Amino acid sequence: MTKFCTKCGKKLEDGKPCDCESKENKKVEEVEVVSNTASNYVNDYLDALKGIFIKPVDTMKKYAKSSNFILSLIMIGINSIVFGLFAFFFAKESVNLVASLSGYGSLMRGYSIDVPISVFFIAVLLMAVFFFCLGGLLHLIGSALTKKESDFKAIMGLIGVNSIFTTITTLVAFVFLFLSKWITMLIIAIAGIIYLLNTYHGFVGLTKIDKNKICYVFTGAYVVTLFLVCYVLPKIFG
Repeated sequence: MTKFCTKCGKKLEDGKPCDCESKENKKVEEVEVVSNTASNYVNDYLDALKGIFIKPVDTMKKYAKSSNFILSLIMIGINSIVFGLFAFFFAKESVNLVASLSGYGSLMRGYSIDVPISVFFIAVLLMAVFFFCLGGLLHLIGSALTKKESDFKAIMGLIGVNSIFTTITTLVAFVFLFLSKWITMLIIAIAGIIYLLNTYHGFVGLTKIDKNKICYVFTGAYVVTLFLVCYVLPKIFG
């Protein structure tokens, strides 16, 4: 007589129990692992968020590791999205600012400027490319000078944890965007300087490049990155 499982209805082989319970237990374990991983990422992000403002050097040492590569991608992704939103809303405000500086502000009154949503996506892409270009160039130049393969994932971990700083400062600048454009630009300028200093000091700790050359390596990588992001990519999209 053919027997069937009373739980799932599957046909049973003679003398063998159904494997439905083991499969269900496995699915539960997989869900728990995913949940724990997501929780770990959130906790690590919050820990890095606190540390990058209080103890930036110690925080960079902690998270600038290849094991934190996925976490760095999450950090970079969040920063890119925040920057995209800022650029989207800043586009309209910047046009009015330029008009007022040129003496034609009164002519702009009463006009509404519609900014295409593509501005947001392009800004997100540009910011993501900026981070990866900078990390990639630091990796390539560092490997070339030391004659050893540098740890690209560790470098991206460094850039990722520092991107949290620009995420927060961009949010602050976003608030001031509707209060004072001058303060907004000042916040962005100061945040950019601090980001560069933090990344530079973190890179010094990661690499074995001659200290007399490292400044030129970092500056070269940053200048080439800016050229690609600010000139080459806009030409492609334009």
